[in-house]
Amino acid sequence: MHSFLRAIVSGAVLLAALAAAIPLAAVEAPEADASAANPAMEQLMRMAHFLAQLKQFSVEQESGYEVVQDSGQKIEFEESRRLVLVRPDRFRVDMQGGDGDERRVTFDGKAVTVLNETQKMYASSEIPGSIDEAIKYFVQDLQMRLPLAMLFVTTLPEEIEQRVQEVAIVETVMREGTPFVHLAARAESVDFQVWLPETGDPLPRRIVITYKHEEGQPQYWADFSDWNLSPNPPETLFSLDIPKDASRIGFFAEAPGAATSSAAKGEEK
Repeated sequence: MHSFLRAIVSGAVLLAALAAAIPLAAVEAPEADASAANPAMEQLMRMAHFLAQLKQFSVEQESGYEVVQDSGQKIEFEESRRLVLVRPDRFRVDMQGGDGDERRVTFDGKAVTVLNETQKMYASSEIPGSIDEAIKYFVQDLQMRLPLAMLFVTTLPEEIEQRVQEVAIVETVMREGTPFVHLAARAESVDFQVWLPETGDPLPRRIVITYKHEEGQPQYWADFSDWNLSPNPPETLFSLDIPKDASRIGFFAEAPGAATSSAAKGEEK
C-alpha cells in the first residue's frame, strides 16, 4: 500500500471500526419509551440530540488507540485533532500523530480532500451534498478513518436508539471542579463509556471504546476540550492550500480491485 495511505489507515482492524462515533453492529431497537424509563439512556440521548442540532462548532481532541501485536502486547499510539464543522456542508479536521505526521481532511460541499502535509501528498474525491453524506462516503466508500465521525452527523440519535443494548450511570465524578456523569453502555460488538457534564450543554468530555470481540480487546479513548459553538470560520478554512510540490494520488478504495483484493485487505490489517 502506498506509504501515504498506510499512514492514514494504519492499524485498520481497530481504526476502521473507529470510523463511527459509536461503531456498533445492528441490534434490535429498544422500546420507544426506553430513555424516559432509564436515566442513563436519557443522558445519552440528551447528548445525541444536542450534537445533532448544532449548526456549527469547533472542538479539540486528544486521543489514543491500542494496536495488539502478534505477541499479544498492546501498544498505544496517540494523536491530536481539531475539528471545525458548519452545517449543512462544511467541515475540516486537522490531525497530528504522535510522530509529528500532519494530515488534514476538508469537505467544502463539493469534494472531500485529504492532505498529508508531511509527505506532500493529497487525494480528492467529489461528493456533493451534506456533511452527513460526505462523512458516510468518506468512511464507508473510501474506507478512510475518521475516528468518532458519527458523533458529527445528524442521525446520531437514531443510531443510538437502534443500537445500544444497555446503558447505566456508573457514578458522578468531579473534573476540574465540574460534576460529570460517567455512563457505561453495551452494544453487540463494543462496550463504551462517556463522560457528560451533569448540568449545562451535554458536550462529551471523554469517550472510551472497548472492542470486546477483537483479539486482546483493544481500546480507543478521546478527550475533548475547547468546545466552541459559534466559531464562525471563514470560507477559506474549508479549501486546502495544496503545496505546489505535493503529489496527487487516488484513494486506496478507488483503486481497481481494492474492494475485493484479499492481498490488499491483508496488508491493510
